[in-house]
Amino acid sequence: MNADLKESFSRIKPVCDVVMVCPSAESVSNFVARVSELKKEVVQELQQYLLFPFITHLKSTEIDKKYELQWRLVDGMRLVLEKVVVNSYEMCMKIETSVLQLVFDNTKPGMLADVPEELKHGVMKCLTALQLNLDKRFREKLLKSQVPLLAQAIFVSVHIAKLEKHRALRLSALHCVMAHTATHPQLTTDKYRIPDPALEAQVVDMLSSILPGVLAALQDVATCPNNPGHAVVVASVEAIHRILCLTMQDRLLPKRPDGSPDDFAKIFTDHAREQEHKEVSCKEKLKDEAKPKRSSKWYAMAGEKLTIITKSLLALRTHEHYRVRRELAVYCSRVLNECTITMQPSMPIVLDILIALSKDEYPAVSTYCASAVRGHFASAGPDKHHRTMDNLAENLFIMLNGLPRILNNIDTNRKLYALNLLHGYLQVMIDTGRPQRLTQALSVHNNMTRLCSSLLEAAAMNTQLTTLRGASTPSTASSPWCKLRHLDSPACEQRLQDICGALGGAECSELILDRLVEQFRQERACELPYVMNQMAAGPNSPDSFLQRILDTYIEEDVWYLPLEVGSGEAPVTQDETLDVSIYNPRAWNKDSVPGLYEGAVETRYTDIGYSAPRPAARRDPDKCSSLAEAQRNMTLCCLMTEGVGIIAKRLGDKYQPYLLKTLCLVLERVGSKYELVHLSGLGALQALAEAGGHESVGALVAANADYFTHQVTLRLKKSWNSESALQILSVVMEYSDASILDCLYGIVNDVLVQSCDKYYEKNLYAYLQVFLTFVDRIRKWFPLEDTQKPAGNVTDAQIDLFKDLLDFIKNNEEAEKLMSNEEFEKETGKSVEEMYKEYQQKKEDDILDYDDRVTEEKQPVPQHISVMITILKRCSNFIASRQRDETILALQVLDSGLPALKHYEDELLPLVHLIWGPLVVRFETQEPVVLRRALALLVTMAELSKDFILSRCVKEVLPQIYQWLHKSSADSHLKDAGSWYRSSAAYELQVAALAALPKLATHLRLTEDRLESAMKCVDKYLSNKQPKPLQALAVDFFKAILDYDYGAAWYHLRALCANEQVLEPPALPAAALAPVTGTPFEAANKDLDANVKLIFNLAIT
Repeated sequence: MNADLKESFSRIKPVCDVVMVCPSAESVSNFVARVSELKKEVVQELQQYLLFPFITHLKSTEIDKKYELQWRLVDGMRLVLEKVVVNSYEMCMKIETSVLQLVFDNTKPGMLADVPEELKHGVMKCLTALQLNLDKRFREKLLKSQVPLLAQAIFVSVHIAKLEKHRALRLSALHCVMAHTATHPQLTTDKYRIPDPALEAQVVDMLSSILPGVLAALQDVATCPNNPGHAVVVASVEAIHRILCLTMQDRLLPKRPDGSPDDFAKIFTDHAREQEHKEVSCKEKLKDEAKPKRSSKWYAMAGEKLTIITKSLLALRTHEHYRVRRELAVYCSRVLNECTITMQPSMPIVLDILIALSKDEYPAVSTYCASAVRGHFASAGPDKHHRTMDNLAENLFIMLNGLPRILNNIDTNRKLYALNLLHGYLQVMIDTGRPQRLTQALSVHNNMTRLCSSLLEAAAMNTQLTTLRGASTPSTASSPWCKLRHLDSPACEQRLQDICGALGGAECSELILDRLVEQFRQERACELPYVMNQMAAGPNSPDSFLQRILDTYIEEDVWYLPLEVGSGEAPVTQDETLDVSIYNPRAWNKDSVPGLYEGAVETRYTDIGYSAPRPAARRDPDKCSSLAEAQRNMTLCCLMTEGVGIIAKRLGDKYQPYLLKTLCLVLERVGSKYELVHLSGLGALQALAEAGGHESVGALVAANADYFTHQVTLRLKKSWNSESALQILSVVMEYSDASILDCLYGIVNDVLVQSCDKYYEKNLYAYLQVFLTFVDRIRKWFPLEDTQKPAGNVTDAQIDLFKDLLDFIKNNEEAEKLMSNEEFEKETGKSVEEMYKEYQQKKEDDILDYDDRVTEEKQPVPQHISVMITILKRCSNFIASRQRDETILALQVLDSGLPALKHYEDELLPLVHLIWGPLVVRFETQEPVVLRRALALLVTMAELSKDFILSRCVKEVLPQIYQWLHKSSADSHLKDAGSWYRSSAAYELQVAALAALPKLATHLRLTEDRLESAMKCVDKYLSNKQPKPLQALAVDFFKAILDYDYGAAWYHLRALCANEQVLEPPALPAAALAPVTGTPFEAANKDLDANVKLIFNLAIT
């Protein structure tokens, strides 16, 4: 014994003696501290001496139930084992048995003793340290002779991992399992191999007898739904593939020797010997049965049984943490590459998992899986590759059968996995060879049907779209008409687009397109153009494929689908007849036909009689029978228009032959009154401009202006095609400049003529849309010059309350002077009679003074103003239209066009007079949307014509506005932000009316008595019980009135506040003023007080 060892022994011996004699937490802590200071060589030499006290106490019954002391002893023993290589087999057996008994109890569930988690954790770490630091010779002996003991330790470990809740304890138990099976990372290489072949063979022999139980328990740990975090799942999956792939690796499979005549002879000889020696000892028979012989049959049976493990791990393919999916990919890769023959039943499953995870969002997962799949196919021979591709094709169509069921589910992760798997299948089967494997698979009719049906089910759409235009305008970059019913996440939708794109570049894309087009001609399903569009968007789709889709879309019966719902015949009411059997007013047909003269209409009645009921009305081919059909057609229109844009982008310069065929079609979509159709057309128009190399849509329109004007002129001459011409014209004007104005004058005049023709009445909305676009373009091309000087901030100016009073006193003094003749004659030097004679003489001279100069003629108005006046006069006839949409659009045209006549008063005032009559009628309607637009037009007219409409407005319109505001104040009372009333049309009308009143008061120059009526109707909106936006508008109203007529507003608010405060007047030399009782600054009604103070910008207390 050397000197260092003696010295160390002398220092550690007293500590060991204390532990031996009196084991306690303090003595064990001292032992741990001293051992930590020793060198590893010293601990290696003294290991048996150091471990003897611990082994002795753990085997005794004196510390039974003393769990804390047991934990301390086990922890101290672990510290020693981590520093040494165990060199005694007997000591190893004592430690293994004594420590294992602390947590083993065959009377408890799972055979786990009811001890604290800390003790179990310490036991697992101690047993792991023992197995990791065991000498190679003793490990081989242990594996050879103590398989039951190892099986017991593994059984306890996996059940701790399965039944316990503490994560650190479960992780240590899983490490203990890998240590006892010699598959721990410290005992294997980077490729999961045991370096020593002999030791590996013994480990496999041991594992083959306990494999089902171990893997079943580990499977339960991995798939447990209550696993906190991901570490336990990752560790359990790692343990599974380390144990399974070590046992089932292909290189351990017995090799089949080549057959010979001697082998056949040996078979018969062995069979005869078996017949002679039938009797064997029962002990030897049981011994032989305890050791399974790993023959080819055993591997086939085990591979079949272990498929259950692979299937159970399928649930982890959609785990939320990427490390779990990464470890599952490692398991699948090892089974695929190392256990190809032995785990043959699991091959389709693991290949599916790898293919699906190759599309994972995390590169750590997707890259690993993609490389594993590529490596597998690269290493496979021709025969194996052919068999694998056959299996893939079979699995593909099996998966397609179940895809609709998976998509009709709420599990988004499962949907994404299924789509990833389908995409991976297609990528593998669309290889560089010719013919492609996918082409061969889809040559079967049933397979093609399954693929198309699954794609259409995945692209199932919700067609309940908003039809009318104007509420909100989404971005054209998105596709708001594509609302997929089953795919509820952007990742799933993107994966479906990738699938369609891959099919578009496949060799069999034309075959798939044949099926889709044929189906599209039969049923007009919305999913079909969506799939075709995404196939066309694929990077490898051929030009002929794109042209076929485009030709299908632009067919007239396909492109022009009805978008309006036909109104059915209303039932007979009592106003029409009391008894249908006596008199039926619907017993004949009434229709209208063109008369003999242009513009004349003749009404005729046919099928008059009571002998037979009138047949059902023929359905209008340009109308839809239901709203659902109209929404479906709208979705189809949007998808086809979007498809034109996609194809234009893909073809680029090659799209030029189709430009003139599709340009007008797309412009019709842009000019549609339906918002989604308009957006789809706008996106397609931008795509056409990009494909043609134009910088913008305006450049595209300018380059083809002659073609547009020619098309519009031709179509306007055809009554059935005039609406299309009007839509094109609207868009051309919107994206053009003043340079094409001369071309537009003739076209607009044609539209003006047709708009008054009753035969063209059905296109009235389109006419009005053209007028609105023309007016907006004129105002943009010829902006008005603002000649008004910017007004100062009136509210900041100091207002003198007594200025009017002082002016009144001064005027009275001057009047008194004028009434005094004597003072007046002294100042002027003339009498009153002399001044009157001079005035009469001057008046006669002015009459005789004749000026023979010719007055200069008034300059004619510009042509664009003349056309606009004609348009506005025409639109005034449509204000009283029965169709609400047409009325709103006519009011909008007038509201937008009148400001352009601001500097042409002679033309403006007669037009205002012409508009007034039908506008007043519109204020009697009960439709809030129409009233809002009428209010806007009234404000514009008041701003332009000032007091020209004052008397008529005060008599005919303002009382109705005041009355409606009084009435609606009760409806909005106590309607907070969450109330349904805030989203109603009536509330929007209240907002519009309160915003319009101050403008009307100032523009019309209302006097004090007329202002009083306006202020009274707004008083109720100062209450804090009204919605906040209405309160703010009421405050703004009174601020505006204070700026306009301070005295009237001040007096009204003083009466409204009704307080007893005294306002002291300032000292004035000209007059002595008395105090005023009552001020407008603080309301007696507390509901009004806060808003009253806001009017005067006072602090709210």
